[in-house]
This record gives sequence, structure tokens and C-alpha cells, in this order.
Amino acid sequence: MHVLDVADLCVAFPGGGRWNTVVDGVGFHVAPRETLAIVGESGSGKSVTALAAMRLLPTAARVAGRVSLAGRDLLALPEAEMEGLRGREMAMIFQEPMTSLNPVMTIGAQLRETLRRHQGLAAGAADAEALRLLDRVRIPAARARLAEHRTGSRAGCCRGR
Repeated sequence: MHVLDVADLCVAFPGGGRWNTVVDGVGFHVAPRETLAIVGESGSGKSVTALAAMRLLPTAARVAGRVSLAGRDLLALPEAEMEGLRGREMAMIFQEPMTSLNPVMTIGAQLRETLRRHQGLAAGAADAEALRLLDRVRIPAARARLAEHRTGSRAGCCRGR
């Protein structure tokens, strides 16, 4: 059995008075303990494919085909069930890592929010788990990172002006 099965995925967006198909007939599957990387030219539909599988496209998009996770039809699940799956059973690593964290919230607050929501951890347990996870992926000075805010490559660009 495949963990993820995508078959004949088609995605279209409205524009110019018609529907514009941007993904047409995509299919793949991921077996247990297997990793999938979707590679292609800019604009080839990689992100749209992943966003469609996770049901994160704008409501104006039309999505057809089949997307199943461990035998569950993701395109037919109610949004409340999808919210429970995202971050717990399925996740996406976005193409631009600097847009993945909210610069207004500390890194620790964002990790704790995810752990509390998807793992049901109490505040103290979420703090400990966030630290353990940063240590596990060898983030230097993990405890200090939890209290910091994400900064982008343009951080401080206006100093001295």
C-alpha cells in the first residue's frame, strides 16, 4: 500500500474569462519510508501539485483527479479533517525557506503552536519538545534560537538611513 497516491491530478485557475489548466494528468505514489522530490523548471507546476495534494490552493481553483493518503481520499475530506492531517501526517517543505517562518513571532512560539495543535502537548511539554527537535537537527544554540525571530536576507537593510 502506498502512503500517498496521486492519480490524474488536474488543476485549473480562472483567468481571462476561461479556465486555465496549469497541472494536467500528474500521477505519482510514495511508499512507506520513501522520499519524493518533485523537480522541474520554474512554472512547471511543482508547487501547485503539492499545494493541491494538501488542499491549500485558493478556493477559486478547480482540482480533479485522485489524492489519497493511507487510503483516505483527501479531495473528499471535510476541511476540519484536513486541518488535523496537515502538520501531523503530511507536510510540505516550501521552496523558499525564508518564507516558512513568521518574522513577527519567535521561532519557539511557532514550534510550540504546531506541537500543541497537532500533538496536543501542554505548554511545558511543547517547550521541551521544541528544544529537543532543534537539538536533534543540530541547530546551534537551540535554546537561544527559540527566543529569536526569523530574519530574512534583507534584515537591517534600512540601517543608517
